Amino acid sequence: MRTVYALLVGIDDYPGLPLRGCVNDVRAAENWLRNRSSPATRIRTLYDAEASRAAVLAALEEHLGDSGPGDTALLWFSGHGSQSPTADPGEATGWSQALVCHDSLMPGGQPVLRDTELGALLDGIAARGTHVVAVLDCCHSGGATRQDTAGPPGAAVRGVPWQPWWHTAAGPGARDGGGEQVPEPGRHVLLAACRPQELAHEDVLDGRVRGYFSHALLGALDRLGPTAAYGELHALTEARVRALSHVQHPELRGPEDGGFLSGDPVPVSPFLLRHTAWGWEVNCGAAHGLRSPGAEFTLLGDAGARTVVVREVRAESALVDPVGWQPTDGDRQLAHAVTPSALAFPPAAVTLSGETVAVRLVAEAVAEVPALTLAPAEPPPSAISAGDEVPLPSANGAADALRLRVEAGGGWARVSGGAGHPVPELPLRSPADAARVADCLAHIARWHHIRDLANPDPLLSSLVRITVEETAVGSLRHSADGEIVCGYTPDGREPQVRVGIHNHAGRHLWAVLLDLTDGYGSSPHLFEGEFIGDGRVGWARRGEPVWLRLPPGRSVVRGAFTRDWLKVIVAEDELNIAPFRLPAWSPAAPSGARRSMAPAGGGGLLRLVAAGAGGGRDAGGPAYGAGRWGTAQVVVRTEV
Repeated sequence: MRTVYALLVGIDDYPGLPLRGCVNDVRAAENWLRNRSSPATRIRTLYDAEASRAAVLAALEEHLGDSGPGDTALLWFSGHGSQSPTADPGEATGWSQALVCHDSLMPGGQPVLRDTELGALLDGIAARGTHVVAVLDCCHSGGATRQDTAGPPGAAVRGVPWQPWWHTAAGPGARDGGGEQVPEPGRHVLLAACRPQELAHEDVLDGRVRGYFSHALLGALDRLGPTAAYGELHALTEARVRALSHVQHPELRGPEDGGFLSGDPVPVSPFLLRHTAWGWEVNCGAAHGLRSPGAEFTLLGDAGARTVVVREVRAESALVDPVGWQPTDGDRQLAHAVTPSALAFPPAAVTLSGETVAVRLVAEAVAEVPALTLAPAEPPPSAISAGDEVPLPSANGAADALRLRVEAGGGWARVSGGAGHPVPELPLRSPADAARVADCLAHIARWHHIRDLANPDPLLSSLVRITVEETAVGSLRHSADGEIVCGYTPDGREPQVRVGIHNHAGRHLWAVLLDLTDGYGSSPHLFEGEFIGDGRVGWARRGEPVWLRLPPGRSVVRGAFTRDWLKVIVAEDELNIAPFRLPAWSPAAPSGARRSMAPAGGGGLLRLVAAGAGGGRDAGGPAYGAGRWGTAQVVVRTEV
């Protein structure tokens, strides 16, 4: 049975730089934990002078370290945070963060607790099978960048200037381990009060001095319950903090669909609707492919099929208005799962050919998927007479829409037309088989939408680039068609490279690096979203080598190869990266991409339909956030 091991640290009594709300925050968190009926909770608290560096480290190792597989380890810290310059290539901004313990402000006192040191300790616990959560309510808690910001009038900040006597040797090991090009296990989840370049604030809230973040997070937990998904919890918390301060942005680093205090998968939509100081907002914007006002989103799990319509498209989100329904106060207190029901994407055009009955089965399945449209039939094989050709409607997609083909017959369907590795033949003997074929087509279409995503205004795109650098393992060359070709070693070892994202935009940019494989998968695991300083490089896997290899099931023989499209998406603000996650296509585990709407719960994937009136790229450039987001992409071919 799961046990929650909680270490709660609150420090107000800093020598020379006192705070007023940190102990209040942690006592409130303690009360919230003790008022829960399950699971069992073991709590250790460290307040003010108790929270020396030695005591915090001992509690991390001894108390949280007592947790085991299936348990949860929670660190909640409210106090001062700081940052210092670093030459670590894994820190994309040149600055690292630290927690300030009680004795860290004393002349000649103990050093701060650096992020590399803390991260290694937390990840070490997580590697044993424990779900580890860190809640940090302090300045610079989201990462390591430098930017001066002014807080709201009257609000105190939870940060102190960097002091040179705090410098210590690098922490024990990097935060990324192994050499696998897969999402790495054993990582902690971070709920942070602010972006790395920002300050966290406290003020009088509900009659007591509280930190904006802790107050908002506990309020969201009261509304959503302890099993809420991290994505929903973060969405509500950020909205509340942003209403109090426009210069503080809470961050989440971890799975959007993991349950708080458990990490167990929670069925959620990639897109959420919430009420903010600016009105109703959906975390889907131009950088996700949303092009123009007028697009609709439908609330999932809602018997009334309530919808909202986009009135303003931003780079990272969209402002929307409810249509035909009046939100209640209860609606405003929740994050609602939504699915797009009209996006400015041309559907993939599907051409069918083959045996009449089989073609009809696939045509009926394709007609149920808004991401697809039927194109005029190609000339049928010689075995099929002209009279047997199935009449199909014309495609209404754009001229440059993706074109897929299905040849059906003999109890099998052969899908082609995508840019990835050939899809294995799929059984086609029943409507259920035909639905599986349509699912495959929708999956390929979604993959192409991600791969081909680009801002019509190329300004920001021209200021970022991706580099792939050779290491001592494997070879690297550039082909005439622009691909980066990485070769296995003569003795059969997989090539290793270093992948960098270069920012020349003149300001900090947030970036995510997607690995789009030729198995029709998309993953942000190489660089899951963080800020990169101007003139600096964000390294995939924090500078550790990226291993390139043939996918499982493909023989490592001379001439064999695979392709990866490495795509960086940059923006001035964080993006919702959930829509960019796409598992590789597998006949044994279809993606569900054909289920564009699922009012009963499930699905949650994009419904991609043709653009309505007013869409497209009118002369003069895009009407939304020009220059606020951009992309860069390289193609890597790994060959034997």
